Amino acid sequence: MSKGQIKPALADLFKVDVSEIDLHAVDGGLTHQTCICRVSGKRYFVKIYQQDGGYSFAVDNINRLTSFMRSRGVPASRVVLHSPEFANIVVHEFVEGEMTNGDFSQIRAIARLYSQVALIGAEQGKSLSKVEYLSGLNSYIDALKNIEDTGSNIDALIHSGVLSLAEKTLKSLQVILPNKDLFHIYMHDDFTEKNILMVEGQVTLLCDWDSYRLKLLAEHLACAACRFSTDRPLAGVLQEDKLVHFLQSLNPKVLSYISSTEEFPRLFPLFATLKHLRTYYFRNSVVHQGRADLKTSLLAWPLEHCLWLVDNQEQVSDWVRSALAKPIPDGSLKV
Repeated sequence: MSKGQIKPALADLFKVDVSEIDLHAVDGGLTHQTCICRVSGKRYFVKIYQQDGGYSFAVDNINRLTSFMRSRGVPASRVVLHSPEFANIVVHEFVEGEMTNGDFSQIRAIARLYSQVALIGAEQGKSLSKVEYLSGLNSYIDALKNIEDTGSNIDALIHSGVLSLAEKTLKSLQVILPNKDLFHIYMHDDFTEKNILMVEGQVTLLCDWDSYRLKLLAEHLACAACRFSTDRPLAGVLQEDKLVHFLQSLNPKVLSYISSTEEFPRLFPLFATLKHLRTYYFRNSVVHQGRADLKTSLLAWPLEHCLWLVDNQEQVSDWVRSALAKPIPDGSLKV
């Protein structure tokens, strides 16, 4: 949908003349374009999805979810306008803030936000058996082996690396994963720097609630902690001080939901790796459907990151063990 088509659609939604619509792109997402729209002096966020109608069915559900989250104190986005007539355009309330940059000073606020959302999601959580969890992983790896049969385009070298690492990680996990049920929570599954806005160290917005779903807490937490513990998103090397600070800033109640707490430090790098690798299908499809410019950031960097985690799993496990053994800093209990 071109800018020439978007402005008239927005004018129709706002019931104003098209000349009153001022539109500027601010972020090119993987499934949508985000813009800032100024109408009669007031600003709004506008999300334009790439597939007409592909997401419209979920807008009402997302709006109910974000309304609930705001009622619980989470700075979730607010839908202002949406119409089936322009199904791929969603207008949100504008919120001041800048995208998180991974600075150490931001980590505590991000970890507290994570805790807040996770604890709400845990209220409707459920336990799955070890057998159920491993069955899902085996199905994923089987699909990786057969991806070429589906007609999907792949980079042979990267695909081989992903498959090899996934098999290696699963083999290690099967050896050390306790025979206990694994607690799953409903969680924002795109909890990344691009979806968090901050002002002076405080979170002002957590957006993109399209992917709120049931996830294994231990796996999701490990992935999120790693993502905010690098120089850049999915850089290979973790920084110990950032990782420890993130874990220390969590509400301890979050960790209490992890059934294998004693084994969690050993499992941590494996869980983080598997969570990252399971986004490979989506990332690969984006790259091979017109975004070849993102091949490095969507395919090469994540693989590099996961290889580092597995190659350095003993060191990472020691960092996690040390972080969880230290006294919780003052204020971390309040979320």
